[in-house]
Amino acid sequence: MGKATGAGLASKGHDIVFYDLDKTRMAQLGLEGYETASTLREAVDQSSITMICAPTPTVDGSVDTRALLSISAEVGKALREERRYHLVVLRSTIPPGITRGHVIPQIELSSQSRIGPRIGVCHNPEFLREKFALDDFLHPGAVVIGEADKTAGDKLESLYSSFKSPIARCTLETSEMIKYTSNLFNAAKISFFNEIDQACKAVGVRSQDVSKLMPLLALGLRDDLKEWGIYGGRPFAGMCLPKDLEAFISFMRTKGTDLPLLSAVKQVNERVGNEQKAPMVVVNG
Repeated sequence: MGKATGAGLASKGHDIVFYDLDKTRMAQLGLEGYETASTLREAVDQSSITMICAPTPTVDGSVDTRALLSISAEVGKALREERRYHLVVLRSTIPPGITRGHVIPQIELSSQSRIGPRIGVCHNPEFLREKFALDDFLHPGAVVIGEADKTAGDKLESLYSSFKSPIARCTLETSEMIKYTSNLFNAAKISFFNEIDQACKAVGVRSQDVSKLMPLLALGLRDDLKEWGIYGGRPFAGMCLPKDLEAFISFMRTKGTDLPLLSAVKQVNERVGNEQKAPMVVVNG
């Protein structure tokens, strides 16, 4: 992620300096012609924007932000004597509230300065595939900027001014949630079609023959209805979806196949319907 971000910005004409604790990686970046710094302070001193691409692994079921907070503390310390405006951008995947509730206090403590006048903070999530990271960085579906304040957001937006993708500016928490939502949707979509594959095998149908037509037929996958069903708080209803969902789950049980994901879909829909008096999504087909 860090290399794709730096290399992509360098290709857009920006002056980039890399810093990484991994000396082998730093050496490789140097061999490829990129400027590197020997310390984090040196990198911060040479820049007006610091982009933190720290790993946030899951440990014992929870996100581990120790590396991110450690780097944030070092960046804050490096900015203690800085008089020019400096923007700190977080690229890491983190749950909503981490930037405002943990990272910003750490930067303020280490820099001995409040966020705003001299130091700006943004959350700018990445949406990169590992094998196509640079191309995905240069051609994003959208650039998401979660901003602590307008000045920070303005500076980061100017960095992306040469990109042709739409820029969405929002709160820090919204940006953090957008990244998680994208990843969670991808996980749920893959699991949905894995469950359909299991159902197909149980009834002697080739799942590939079913799945390949879904982009043409399934609402929400069709090009003309991409936003269908994406706004929450509205249970689905009508003559088809509730009855077909329940019937298919029951039918597959007679074939010895449980469908935990679709069973959860039924539970969520019932819960939303019971909790809210919102308009329903009615589909008859």
